[in-house]
Amino acid sequence: MNFTEKQFLSLLRSGLTGTVPDPALFAGTVGWEDIYRLADEQTVVPVVTDGIDLLPSALKPGIEILEPFLADTLATEMRNDTVNRFAGALFRKLNSTGMPALMVKGQGLARLYPQPGHRQPGDIDILVRPEDYPAVRDLLVAKASVADQEHAEILHQGMSFGSIEVEVHGTISTLMSVRLDRKLAALQEEMFRSEAFTSEDFGGVTVRMPSVLFNAVYILIHFLHHYWSGGVGLRQLTDWGLYVNRHFDEIDAGRLEGVLRDLGVLRLWQTFSGLSTTVLGTDKDRFPLWTDRYHRKYEGILRYMLKCGNFGMNHPREAVERPYLLRKIHSFWRLVVADRLRHFPEFPAESVRYFTGAFHYGLIRLAEGE
Repeated sequence: MNFTEKQFLSLLRSGLTGTVPDPALFAGTVGWEDIYRLADEQTVVPVVTDGIDLLPSALKPGIEILEPFLADTLATEMRNDTVNRFAGALFRKLNSTGMPALMVKGQGLARLYPQPGHRQPGDIDILVRPEDYPAVRDLLVAKASVADQEHAEILHQGMSFGSIEVEVHGTISTLMSVRLDRKLAALQEEMFRSEAFTSEDFGGVTVRMPSVLFNAVYILIHFLHHYWSGGVGLRQLTDWGLYVNRHFDEIDAGRLEGVLRDLGVLRLWQTFSGLSTTVLGTDKDRFPLWTDRYHRKYEGILRYMLKCGNFGMNHPREAVERPYLLRKIHSFWRLVVADRLRHFPEFPAESVRYFTGAFHYGLIRLAEGE
């Protein structure tokens, strides 16, 4: 890790924890442009701006340097207001159908941040029962301005309402492992059957969300899906760490361990919880099953996350002028083979295990011509 990355991480931790950044890191030359670039790639500019605000006055940059940080922060606050208002209207409509629809990830997690308006928003994700998926999909697609190509094999439909993207999920398929997806489906079915939901208020509208145990596991699984399939950034690790810390007292550690062992991700939970506390400053005493036994893996994982950016934004993109078949073969190789090999040094067993699932789903997508 270079010096600029250390400065960036110090500011990010401070923005999340409210502690003063290490002054020694900012006593000399500071590459503010590079810090901004890193924050932008990781979609955490407003949180880093909060960290800058905690620097001693003598170490704070001038307004000409702060301008892009402040502009992004204001834009993020305004975008959050827009998305939250839309989410309230959307779930008012969904609630009226009588079909249980849950908000997952995204805006529900923003409220965990010291300043909720400073989490950069993405799309709105809706999780429904598989049997309700066709009705909910049709209801929303009829009102959408644009509907994406459906991934019917995993009950997934993306769409846009103007500038706001919405995704409807009938499953929480990971495209990592058929066995893992089957067990996650059982976990999802159990939660919906028991109606073990939580909820948040969005402008007077009750928005249902998953149970605490389900959410703690699912947010990690979603992180792992992107970690092994295209790239993932620090914002997703932050979401999960803040969620588990906030709801620590509501999580049955024994039940959690049983679920994680059944899913085959206990070691991954422990590895990334150690990384979260080390890099982001989350509280290890409020992380069930926490251990630092896998600390030797942290450097390689962090190097990858800083390099690839949020959702792999720094990975080279496919050249559209290349022949279609070549593009599909290259995409298949990258997602099925290269992404698994990339993480083999840190997670050899898991990378081999997830190769089979990626190969299975990759063949389906290739046959469909996507």
